[in-house]
Amino acid sequence: MHRFFVTSEGFFEKTVTIKGSDVNHIRTVLRMKPGDRIEVIDHQGFRYEIVLAEVEKDHVRGEILSKIAMQTESPVNIRMGQALIKGNAFDLLIRKATELGVGAIAPLKTQRCVARLAKESQSYRTQRWQRIAEEASKQCGRSRVPKVHSTVLSVEEFCRQSSGCDLKLVFWEGEQKARLHEIAVPDSVTSIAFLAGPEGGWAAEEIDFLIQQGFQTVTLGPRLLKADSASLVILSLLQHRWGDL
Repeated sequence: MHRFFVTSEGFFEKTVTIKGSDVNHIRTVLRMKPGDRIEVIDHQGFRYEIVLAEVEKDHVRGEILSKIAMQTESPVNIRMGQALIKGNAFDLLIRKATELGVGAIAPLKTQRCVARLAKESQSYRTQRWQRIAEEASKQCGRSRVPKVHSTVLSVEEFCRQSSGCDLKLVFWEGEQKARLHEIAVPDSVTSIAFLAGPEGGWAAEEIDFLIQQGFQTVTLGPRLLKADSASLVILSLLQHRWGDL
């Protein structure tokens, strides 16, 4: 059954109204008609079965048949700071990170970033990444869509926005000893912020700054991982220890 996300404003008593780009998808791509059924997710952890009542150019309205609580979100909220990487690798990274339960994704500009994103193209690219996150959430059955930051952040900005996280980590190729299971952690971990560097690695000044901000350096082992692989390995490890893998 086709699935769509709808904000709380779309719900009224026993009906749901869908607006925006999903309307065209329902009408012209899926060619759905009144009487057809879809699923709607409300970003609050509930899934609804809907029978369509109206399929118009500017909106789709349906009647709620059932409401079911979903339990597909991880118990740990993970904020991923990922340095920009070349080509379309960031697209695939967002899709896979969504499947692995990431809570928020921040594209980062670091000193040794090989990839560059012009200011005039940032809005287009970040909107595209948000759409990819929504598509991946539908596909994997999540009850909410991870937030992709609408601008490329500096390391300093990411630190400020992550100051309240229970655990703060930077995975660094220069760290030789500290593995994830060996670092100091609080008794309860419900939120984690981590950073993964670019193809060129972290600059020494960046690592010094991050340590001052309370980030712990962690190694991913003796083999050097590509930038687009590292974050997925990190997410898997974090979800295994504190999440639901």
